[in-house]
Amino acid sequence: FAPQEHGLRLACASSDGLVSVLTYSHTDGQWRRSVMQGHPGGAQTVNWAPVSYRDGEPCGSVRLATGGCDHTVKIWRFENEVWCEENPRFPYCHTDWVRDVAWRPDHSSVLATGSWDQTVVIWSQEMEGQAWRQLCKLPVNGKVECLSWSITGSVLAVSYGDGMSIIFKEAYDGHFDEVGKIEESGYTEVPGKLSPPAPGDAGLAAPAAANSEMAQQQQAVLEAFGM
Repeated sequence: FAPQEHGLRLACASSDGLVSVLTYSHTDGQWRRSVMQGHPGGAQTVNWAPVSYRDGEPCGSVRLATGGCDHTVKIWRFENEVWCEENPRFPYCHTDWVRDVAWRPDHSSVLATGSWDQTVVIWSQEMEGQAWRQLCKLPVNGKVECLSWSITGSVLAVSYGDGMSIIFKEAYDGHFDEVGKIEESGYTEVPGKLSPPAPGDAGLAAPAAANSEMAQQQQAVLEAFGM
């Protein structure tokens, strides 16, 4: 379902390659269907873009992201009562089925894409209508099946393979570091990298601060996912 600001809309991805959007009309109580020729071989996933706000009011276009068996990601924009693919087109990156796409929920144009090629790619778009650029590519030890952002958009959970999940957290440089894994046996922390002390700092001050910050980050991850 779309964000409530867009009304009652439901997007569907189908194995016949079509992407459908069902829109409810309160005028006559009927559902209307719009169809896009999405992905040859099958559409695998669809995700609504979050609503952006300016001066407390919704702004920007109604957009969808889709992925499919043709190894591509597409961004769709609703304009003049018609759905059309956004230009410039989304860059090619994956070499296998795109199993999931997930917009970051913090109202920024950041999108995560996950594929059976065992990678997750984080993308960014400065403004609507501009080209998407790759922020980072995250290798995963298995076929990616599902992506999920934390509500703040700083933590990304990735499920892959046979019942495995990995947790990535955004670092200060905009890249994402692995902070934990979830298996049948439970949650396992991944030790973080300590920043070197700045010139003039006490030798142990920076590592101690980094250790404390990492502990806070790990606790935030556990709380975000109800653990």
